[in-house]
Order: sequence, then C-alpha cells, then structure tokens
Amino acid sequence: MTTVLEKSLNTGAAWVQERIGQSDFRDYVINFGFGQQTAIDLPGEVNGNVANLYSGRQINFVTASFGQGIAVTPLQLINAYSAIANGGRLMKPYVVDHVAFEGGEIKKTEPEVASIPISEKTAQTVRSMLVNVVDRGFDKARIPGYDIAGKTGTAQIPSKEGGYEEDVFIHDFVGFAPASDPKFTILIKMDRPKGITFAADSLSPTFKNIAQYLINYYNIPPTR
Repeated sequence: MTTVLEKSLNTGAAWVQERIGQSDFRDYVINFGFGQQTAIDLPGEVNGNVANLYSGRQINFVTASFGQGIAVTPLQLINAYSAIANGGRLMKPYVVDHVAFEGGEIKKTEPEVASIPISEKTAQTVRSMLVNVVDRGFDKARIPGYDIAGKTGTAQIPSKEGGYEEDVFIHDFVGFAPASDPKFTILIKMDRPKGITFAADSLSPTFKNIAQYLINYYNIPPTR
C-alpha cells in the first residue's frame, strides 16, 4: 500500500475501496468531515459534494477512491490530513483564539474533537506511509534531518458538457511535519497549471520552502 501512495496508483486505491465495501467507504468519507461544513468561525463555508456516494453505483465509489467524482473543500482536506497527524482525531478548526467582552470577561476557544475516524494505531501507520512517500517519491519536498509526511493530488476538472476538460488539472500538495510529533499542516492548491502535468513537479518545491520556513521560525529540532 505504501507503493500505491508513492506511485499514485489509481488501481491500488480502487482495489482498497472494493475490499472495504460501499457502506464502510462512505462512512469513512463522512467521518473524515467531507461533504459537510466544519463549522469554522469564518463566513461563507460550503459543504462540498459527496452525493455520488449515495447512488449505489460502484463506478462512483471507484472514482471517489482516487479523488474524483466528489468535491471537497481545501479546509476539509487539510483538516482530514490533520486528523492523521493528530492520532486519528478530527478537530473542529477555528481562527479566533479568544473573545474579550466589555467588563473584562474572556471566552477562550478550546480544542474540540469533531470525530475519531480512525484509531491511533492506524494513524501512526498512515503517517509512516506518508513519510515514505516523501522519502522515496518527492525528493523536492524533503528536508534533511526531518521526517516529512505528504502526498500530492492531481485531479481532472469536470466539464459543463459532461465528462472532463481536456489537459487541465487541479494540483495540490498536503503534508505535515515533523511526522513523529506534528507541529503544522500545509496545503497548497493550484488550479489549471500551465506546462506541468503532475503536482509532484509543480508544488513540491513550494511545500519544502514553506515547511523549512516554519521549522526555522519555530526552532523545531531535527527528528533524524
């Protein structure tokens, strides 16, 4: 399965979905927060769309297994990766640290667990797999001395006429570090990149630059 992630093998993802079954696969998608608002303290949040997973058609589950046929928001995606970093706990994201009321009362925002989609053991396993993905597959995202967990995404763009647009994609790279004791998660997304087919080439260097900046800024010690 690590090789499936390293090579971004759609056939491997489809095989896993078939083994899991439609009902359990849909439950995982929902429990990871896709298709619903996170209730973050920002206006304008949307649900995304996972309606295809209620059709009963196996083809919709196969395409969803490798990230197509459903629509998720960047916030949902980075929150799901952060659940893996957090030992399987999906947290409710927030921006405001605290609110100070007239009269001196302070209301502090406390961390809140939204769901626990996977066990801590499973989260540790997936974290190790994502570190191997960077170590073996994305040399442009590696930072010497640190265990970096990450994965690219390359998705086609739906056409208004049906099917997908020709030769246009959405790229993303999501990762967290240090994987053994995560301090931050980064998501970079690019719509319709020109002249580059895969996110590994378009976004890995930028991810590395941001991660290196955060490591330096917070004085995070090496993990290797």
